[in-house]
Amino acid sequence: MQENMIATPTKSNDWDGTNENVFTSPDKIEVTHFAPSAELAPYVTQIYFFRCEEQTIRDRQPASLGHLIFLLSGKGTLQFQNGDIANVSGAALFGPGMAAAEFTFEGPLYDLGFALSPLGFVALTGKPANLYADRAVSASELFGPEIDRLAESFIAGHANGSMRVAEMVEKVSALLLSNVKRVPQSHVEMVHIVINWLSRDLDPNVENLYPKLDMSRSTAARLITRYFGSAPKQLMRKYRAVRAASMLVDKNCTDELRSQIESLFYDQPHMIREIRQFAGRTPGALDSDSAKILRIWLSKDNYRDIETFPG
Repeated sequence: MQENMIATPTKSNDWDGTNENVFTSPDKIEVTHFAPSAELAPYVTQIYFFRCEEQTIRDRQPASLGHLIFLLSGKGTLQFQNGDIANVSGAALFGPGMAAAEFTFEGPLYDLGFALSPLGFVALTGKPANLYADRAVSASELFGPEIDRLAESFIAGHANGSMRVAEMVEKVSALLLSNVKRVPQSHVEMVHIVINWLSRDLDPNVENLYPKLDMSRSTAARLITRYFGSAPKQLMRKYRAVRAASMLVDKNCTDELRSQIESLFYDQPHMIREIRQFAGRTPGALDSDSAKILRIWLSKDNYRDIETFPG
């Protein structure tokens, strides 16, 4: 039986003290992407296979969507900005991030991951996303023991070469589709309205959102928190910073676009604080070669429901 994740066993206060120069070199990392099936696409935005043969792998994961991962080899820790540290192995689920988190793994690391859309997290788990925001738990807590058995078969199949990653993707996709739970149509519409609100402006105004929703302000805030992991104001800050980082990390980002991004914030110190809090890097570090892992997490595919992306 493979050891599984133990959530938040300890705390640390040194997140801000980590030197970005100790992060894993990008030329040591290989990533393969798989497109979700049409049936799974409303619930999963991206499927990826992460491979690194190094003995230690360290980087930061920006505040992003929830992720379901299967560690075929390797184990490690995920440290959140509030000081919580989660041990990670086997099949694990990360809730939606409200701030960047730092991960350290013992390699070699082989990681099959599924990024869950806001609708997908609730529909697949049956749980409010906010209960798992900035948390990491054993996937069996939400999907039952079957997912641990699946992870064990993946680990064994990967070790002896009897199972291809594409086959694993098919098996996980089937499991997820069998777990889809009914979501009220009004909730589906609300999720799309919120996504559209986030899409229309690089700096969306929260006060422009509520009139678009056919429900009371308090009900809207509660449901948005349930599906997206946080209230609208925090959600706006997160997507503004992460989207700004996704543009800055793009090698084709122009000086004109950089100026537009800077104008979204009160001043340069505010921009640096917000992007570092939510993306895990200072703006100056986003276009460096060391940001390869960050580019995976900031992939447009992870935010493909958000339409406002250049290029």
